[in-house]
Amino acid sequence: PRADGPKPIPPFSSCFILSTTNPFRRCCHYILTLRYFEMCILSVIAMSSIALAAEDPVWPESPRNNVRLIFLEVILMMVVLGLVLHEGSYFRDLWNFLDFVVVSGALVAFAFTSKGKDISVIKSLRVLRVLRPLKTIKRLPKLKAVFDCVVNSLKNVLNILIVYMLFMFIFAVVAVQLFKGRFFYCTDESKEFARDCRGEYLVYERNNEVKSQKREWKKYDFHYDNVLWALLTLFTVSTGEGWPQVLKHSVDSTYEDQGPSPGYRMEMSIFYVVYFVVFPFFFVNIFVALIIITFQEQGDKMMEDYSLEKNERACIDFAINAKPLTRHMPQNKQSFQYRMWQFVVSPPFEYSIMALIALNTIVLMMKYHGAPPTYDAVLKNLNIVFTTLFFMECVLKIIAFGVRNYFRDAWNIFDFVSVIGSITDILVTELWVSALLYKFRKQIQIAS
Repeated sequence: PRADGPKPIPPFSSCFILSTTNPFRRCCHYILTLRYFEMCILSVIAMSSIALAAEDPVWPESPRNNVRLIFLEVILMMVVLGLVLHEGSYFRDLWNFLDFVVVSGALVAFAFTSKGKDISVIKSLRVLRVLRPLKTIKRLPKLKAVFDCVVNSLKNVLNILIVYMLFMFIFAVVAVQLFKGRFFYCTDESKEFARDCRGEYLVYERNNEVKSQKREWKKYDFHYDNVLWALLTLFTVSTGEGWPQVLKHSVDSTYEDQGPSPGYRMEMSIFYVVYFVVFPFFFVNIFVALIIITFQEQGDKMMEDYSLEKNERACIDFAINAKPLTRHMPQNKQSFQYRMWQFVVSPPFEYSIMALIALNTIVLMMKYHGAPPTYDAVLKNLNIVFTTLFFMECVLKIIAFGVRNYFRDAWNIFDFVSVIGSITDILVTELWVSALLYKFRKQIQIAS
């Protein structure tokens, strides 16, 4: 048979009674290898999964016909492959074992339900129905490769998880030392101590109504009073949900058993910066890298039967997928265009442009609200200088490469659009300011 064709009948007897030439076994094999039989089973699994998601949890009515059809597939595969004794038999494949457990559990639950018996243990077997969507993984090779990659990664993930928990514990201990007993507050923000947080206070509503409420001394939902709560709080922070509130409580914290004060300890934000660098960024990248490495290892195992070595395959893949970098060198080496080309592709020119980009970024970061007019004027002039230099870079590259070759590169187009946008912004801003000044002067002259 062909490598990509249907699998032949295993050269062993099935259930000790069905040989490879048995008509019933050959008929089952024919049905199992039909072109549309696989699609039919996938459709049944999909419809069963949709019905499982849409059914009423109080009055479940499961799609019994679907389960029976999947059970028919299980019976056919047992007849064709055999049970467990020889190589390639049905129960030697974990995916087949998963199918058998799912279908058997559903049939047992249906059998007892149809007889009117409500046994909690039997009824709990319906939970196995949630495993039905996993049956599609076996039949789709790409999904199966992803699932196998996840399973093979579990060993290394466990080692990384141990290191992760160790670092989490260290941060939790540090957090307890920094914030223990400092996440208390009074519902009346004017009171800082528990002894003063008594009686009632007035609250002004939006409709100009005044109500009196009782003062209460409370603790925030997430705090660092002990290591366990610190671990829970840090885990919440690492998920990225609600952590700005925890950060605000931390920078507002004052002393133990004392209420918050806005921005009292801004330096505590460094703790969360370091935490985010270590956990959401560093460890997440480690997990991603681990999955990628596992995929590569699986790919190498699949290619072991080929004659090419790993490095040879890598060279072939690179040669097929690589796109050569064209510099559009002028043909006449005595021309002005060639000398300009040598200048723009030289390392000093590239490093100078990178330095200008870094300096421009720093200048853009120096803007802040409420800056003096002189300070803003200096930054604006520097921005004009950088825009002029970047425009000159575009002009030099257009001269060196030519207009047609210059705009073939997507990065050159990006640079050109950025420069044109900056020039347009400067011109519009300056013209708008000049127009306002001219109008203001006219009004002064008319008034005088």
